[in-house]
Amino acid sequence: MKKLVIVTTVPLSLSTLVKGQPKYLSQFFDISLITSKSDVNRDIQEYEGVEVIGIDMTRKITPLQDLKSLLNLYRYFRQNSVDIVYSFTPKAGLLSMIASFFARVPKRAHNIVGMPLMEASGNKKRLLKIIEKITYSFATNLFCNSYGLKDYIEKNLTKKEIRVIANGSINGVDIDFFRDNFSDLDKKIKREELGIEESDFVLLFVGRVVKDKGVNELIKAFSILDKKINNLKLLMVGDFEEELSPIAKESIDEMKNNPNIISVGFKKDIRSYLSISDLFVLPSYREGLPNSLIEAGSFGIPLLATDINGCNEVIIPNKTGILVEKKSVDSLVNGVTLLIENRELYSDIKTNVRDLTIKRYSQEFFFNSLKDELEKL
Repeated sequence: MKKLVIVTTVPLSLSTLVKGQPKYLSQFFDISLITSKSDVNRDIQEYEGVEVIGIDMTRKITPLQDLKSLLNLYRYFRQNSVDIVYSFTPKAGLLSMIASFFARVPKRAHNIVGMPLMEASGNKKRLLKIIEKITYSFATNLFCNSYGLKDYIEKNLTKKEIRVIANGSINGVDIDFFRDNFSDLDKKIKREELGIEESDFVLLFVGRVVKDKGVNELIKAFSILDKKINNLKLLMVGDFEEELSPIAKESIDEMKNNPNIISVGFKKDIRSYLSISDLFVLPSYREGLPNSLIEAGSFGIPLLATDINGCNEVIIPNKTGILVEKKSVDSLVNGVTLLIENRELYSDIKTNVRDLTIKRYSQEFFFNSLKDELEKL
């Protein structure tokens, strides 16, 4: 078997974004995973059935730590006769592509799953652009998780060929795991735990609670909707990030003081929250192709998201959900209002969303396509 090493910056990406992928690929490759050291690495190793190596990497710009990480990656690649390095997330991509080049790894594939520079400006944007170009220059192959992001990269960053795996995404969706099998009693218990009435219409947001995810606009929109629509709740699942793209103080205050906004922090398994939700909202500024949308779609929940790369590939307007303007509170308010008041449209979307989502993004289809792409290398 060829030796394939998958590299990502933090363990959370392995335990959520690409869960099950190493286990599947281990049927065809000798797999090792590299990520930052963590207590959860042992759990990842047991679940995936492959070796997990801890090499610390940071998501921030930390030159000394980055140099140390680069040397550790180089040593591992040189000592283990690696055939393919496959990376995703920006920092892991930069460090592993450089290290594997100098370690003479023959095939170096980087999967571009997001583009922070799309919302950056000034010197930060210029620096991020340089970092992306360096990563691509050391890679032999480039993948991308959405067609919209592929177009952006080809126009702005590189002339190299970029391939989108299957119909996009980084892992597809496990259609059996993300299926609404919860009983009425299970849902009743969950609603009571959160203080949600059966008559409430629940908006669900899942993701990092940061500015770039459109959280400021979402909170403002909800505070408007809350005053004119009875029995409305906003359920927020995800951690705050105070260092990278923090949300406004006004948004934090509203989340704390509005009893109809329920924030539960990060949850490894979001299915019980999906089971009691009526509309999934993702007002993000930038995406690759968001896992959260296809997970919610597979669960049978109508979708509302901004008309941006990735989101506008997942959502088929008026079939699986609706698209709204980026950074527009009014557009968010109007979109949510439409789906609450137009019951025929809402019902049609709810009927179609699961079948149309799994038809394009099932995990089985994605895994087979990824395996084929890696074997071509």
